[in-house]
Amino acid sequence: MKPSLARQLRGVKGRLLYVLVSLGVGSATTWYFKTEVFHLLLTPANGALSPDGQPIFTSPTEMFSATLDLVMKGGLLTAIPVAAFHLYRLVSPLLGKRPRRLIKGYAALGLALWLGGTAFAYFILLPTSLRFLLHFGTDIATPMIRITEYMALAMAMLFWLGIVFELPLIMMLLAHLRLVSHKQFRKVPRRYILIAAFILGAIITPTFDAVNQTLVAVPLIVLYEVGVFLAWVVRPKGLAESNKKPWR
Repeated sequence: MKPSLARQLRGVKGRLLYVLVSLGVGSATTWYFKTEVFHLLLTPANGALSPDGQPIFTSPTEMFSATLDLVMKGGLLTAIPVAAFHLYRLVSPLLGKRPRRLIKGYAALGLALWLGGTAFAYFILLPTSLRFLLHFGTDIATPMIRITEYMALAMAMLFWLGIVFELPLIMMLLAHLRLVSHKQFRKVPRRYILIAAFILGAIITPTFDAVNQTLVAVPLIVLYEVGVFLAWVVRPKGLAESNKKPWR
């Protein structure tokens, strides 16, 4: 084996070790603070999951399974940024100065948008949806929500709202790669954007009421307009610029 190839393989193994260590650290930290993390995720329900405020579990292993699932997600949440960082460090010597700067900019914007989406889900969408779901029909039946069912719903909404909020970044990237221009985005009839936003709102939210769908649809429409603006920002500046490759 050539010395240069052997060094590269050792470098890859070292980076994989960092990722595995971060996975273990994230999982161990989540396990240590599991009570606090559970309470944090249960806060949007505002104590309405059962008569005493807490969710329930109906089998001897359910609570332990829910904890293991939370621990694994905590480990992944820690390991994914570390893996992305080491992947960038691995390929960065092959890239020029401008592509490295662009990747850093896109990564920072993507992280900010993802955090904004999860914050929107946690502080606005989840409490509003749960207020409707957990108080609907309480004069007929009493809610007794299982911990696994609640966690699945909360995690799904946090995850998908984080993904949906990446829409401006995707539009900006498509424009930067010259696949779609800002003019093409502007030509899309706004009534189609409105319909698509409400359809996505119906898919993402756990209820079909107009309030929760609107809570998702309105930010999606705003995000689309932000994406159009960002696509305009990265548009080709004149003939000389338009002939350049975006990642050179």
